[in-house]
This record gives sequence, structure tokens and C-alpha cells, in this order.
Amino acid sequence: MKKAKGEYTSSDSVDTISELPKDILHRIMYFLTQEEAVRTSVLSKPWRYIWCTRPVLNFSDAAFKGNNQEFIDVIDTNLQRYYDQRLCVDEFHLRISKGYLNHESYRFLEKWIRTLAVIGIKKFRLSNRTENGFVHCLPPVVFEARSLEDLHVYGRIVFSKHLKKLHLEKVYIRDEDFHKAISSSPFAAIETMSLDSCKGLRNVDITNLRNLKNFSFRTKPLAYDHDERCSIEIHPPSLETVKITHCDLWFRRGADFCSLDELYLFGVKSKLDQLSSCKFSSLKVLTMHYCYELKETKLFIDAPNIVKFRYIGEFIPSISFGTTSSRHWSSRIHLLPKNGASSSLWFRKLKELLDSLGQSIFFLFIIDNSENDEGIIIQDGGCEKKHVVVENLGIQSRLSSTFSSLLNGAFSICRPRNIGGYDLRKDIDDIECVQKILMQRESGNQFDQFSQMWFRDLEDVRLQIYDKNRNEWITTSVSELTNFKETEYNYIRFALKWR
Repeated sequence: MKKAKGEYTSSDSVDTISELPKDILHRIMYFLTQEEAVRTSVLSKPWRYIWCTRPVLNFSDAAFKGNNQEFIDVIDTNLQRYYDQRLCVDEFHLRISKGYLNHESYRFLEKWIRTLAVIGIKKFRLSNRTENGFVHCLPPVVFEARSLEDLHVYGRIVFSKHLKKLHLEKVYIRDEDFHKAISSSPFAAIETMSLDSCKGLRNVDITNLRNLKNFSFRTKPLAYDHDERCSIEIHPPSLETVKITHCDLWFRRGADFCSLDELYLFGVKSKLDQLSSCKFSSLKVLTMHYCYELKETKLFIDAPNIVKFRYIGEFIPSISFGTTSSRHWSSRIHLLPKNGASSSLWFRKLKELLDSLGQSIFFLFIIDNSENDEGIIIQDGGCEKKHVVVENLGIQSRLSSTFSSLLNGAFSICRPRNIGGYDLRKDIDDIECVQKILMQRESGNQFDQFSQMWFRDLEDVRLQIYDKNRNEWITTSVSELTNFKETEYNYIRFALKWR
């Protein structure tokens, strides 16, 4: 029977995809989920078993409803089949949610990893959901699988090609296993190492990793406050970024960190006096947050190319920089005095810090959460003859009665170009305090003799509202504040012009 002109029948179609080489079909399977891959079995006869050779294996004990033996048998059978047929496994995902890796599962995990290493596994992801969230007893064989390009454990462990990246997160690993691993020859090329919320580590020495560029260590304060805190020594001149949170940190005295671009320290339990003997010729960003041992330390930082210095703490540190080649570099200082900024001596010490930071552009924030409402007494000589220019001054106080005292103290040492920016929805009390004090200048009613002194230096005050749509500040009169309280604008600041 002849078919009508233009009529189409299935016999005319050509299954060109099924004609593709097997390695290409396997590659197609790689980009499909397990469920999608199974569905391809109904496409045609050649596709019936292709999904069984998918180069991504994904197993979860949750699918076996507590039958651990069946879970283990299925993984054993599949891995043996891939091994016998010399099939490629690009990725192997394993989810264990029924507690930590005990001795039996540890043995099987070690066996599976060895098989995968022979097959030529590139990416291995282990998610072990335990009560405390840690992967326990990671087999040393993990570090010996040379074919691995990416390894994820729980949150994330990453081995990239030729072991250039290592990221351990929430992994229990002992000092001896860790140092044995990083001292092996494949680790000679490692460039990035990140240790995040790991347990078991007490001492980390990375001084021999000559190609290490990026290093970060982070743990929780609870672990840091007990005997579990870790001690770290760093020295490699190849380092470009170092980020450390909650540990003991030691720098080799006289070290030359010629490549270090950024140094971030948070909650470091060390005096850090070794920094004064080190050279940081490339350092652009230095961050020091809640490093309490700095209270008894005088630091000199030899960083001629510094661009940003950031500090948060309960006390005023003693830090100075050598001659800088940067024309415009900034210092962002957040002070949270534990007992309040209660004396002119405290502000004089702050003035010393600002002076020691040279020609920096200052962003100064003072947050007083104390219950002291006695105010600050500015003694004779408390008003400096030479004031530091501050780009932005932010003041917050739990008690409105101390706000004017804080502002007086700040004005005794600096001349801010701006005060703010405050959030109109959250900081309305602080905003109204600033407005009330600055409006005294127009009314001629000063609070005290000292206020009269800085009022004479203040030439003009303007209110600025940030317009996020136009990405700019709109300038208006201070008295217009009430008109913006119920608007879509979020941030405001007070622009000051001094004589």
C-alpha cells in the first residue's frame, strides 16, 4: 500500500542516538539523574541496559529502611560488576544516615574506596549524618587514591586533579593521619587547604607545603574554649590568603610572607607579637576580630601596600603600620567597650590608635552596651588641638542618656564628615539622639561648655537619605527627618561640614 504524499511513518525515522558509541552514551547518562536514566530503558532495545552502566553511582541507606546488610550487598554487587566489566565510574555518592561509621562500616568503606581507586574514580562524595554531625574515622586510604579529582565528605572535602585542593569539613581526623597525608609526595603540589569544624586535630604544621597559596581554618568557639583547640604554625612564602578562626596561631619570627595578599584572624588565642618581626610586602587586607591577646601586645606591621585594615574588639589595640605606598587605604574600626567608654583617657587612647594609622581613611564605630549612665567626663586637655578626620562615625548606645557623652568624647579627638548610616527601622532612637544634639546648634542651646567648643567648629549639618533605586544619597535639612520615617528609604546619615 502506497503512502500518501507527505505522510510520515515510524519506519522512516532513524534512531541515530542509539548508533552512537558506548562511551558517548555513558557520557549522556552522566548528566541524567538515577530516575531519568532508568526511564531511558523503554526508549528502544539498545537502551534497555545502558542505564546499568551509568558512570554515576548513588546509594543511600535511607532507601533500604534499616536493612543494613541489603544496603552493603547492593553496593558490593554493583562495584564488583563495574570492576569485572571494566566500566568507568566518574562519581560515587554514598549517604549514611544511621549513625556514625562503626568498625564494620569502616571496613566496608575502606574496601569500596580501594575498588573505586582501581576502577579510576574521579569524584567521591560521602555524607555521614550523625548526631553530632561529624564523619568519624575517615580511612587513610582516602588520601592514597591517586585518581581522585574531587572528594566530598559530609559538607565538603575537595581533592582536585593532582591534589591541588583539600577541603575537610566536619571530619574527625587524628594529627598523625593528617600529617602523614600532607607529607606524602602527591601533596607537594597542594595549593588550597581548608579545615572547617574538624575534630581530632591538635597541631597543624603546614610550613613544608611550599606551593600552598590559600589556607583557612575554622572551628566553633565552644571547641576553642576547651582543651580541643588547635595550634597552627604557618610559614610558607607561597601563601596568598590566610583565614584563621578560633585557634592558637604562631608565625615564624622573621618570616617573609612576600606573596601574602590577605590575612584574616578571628578569635585567635595568641599574642601575635611575632607579626612585628615579619615582612608583608604584598599584604593588602588585614582583618583582626576579637583577638583578645592583642590587649597586652604592641604590634608594628610592615605592610607597605596595605589597602584595608579592619578591627573589631572590646578594647583599643596598639597597632601601627610602616610607611605605606598606598595613597588611599582605609581603616574600619568597630569598638565594643565591655565596661563602656567611660573616660576621656579611653578616648585619648583611641586618638593614639588613629594617629598611629597615619593617613588612613577612617570608618569608626563605637557600640556601648553597658548599663552605665553616669556619662563621660571630658577633663581639662581632653579636647585635642589637632583632630583626626574621620570619614564616617557610627555611635550606638543602649541608654540614650550616654549618647551625648559618647558624641562629646568622639568630638574631642576627631572631626567626622558623616555620622551614620543608621537604619530607619531599627536605629530610630540613636537617630533621634543625633538629631536632637545637632539641632542644638541651630537653637543656640548647648548642653555644656564642651559642646559649645565643638559647636563653634561645626559650620553646617545636613541630613542625607539613601535612595537605593538611584544608588545615591539625597541631601536635605535635618529638620526634615520626620518626613522620611514612614517612607521606603532605609538608611540615613548626618553630613557634617567643619570650619
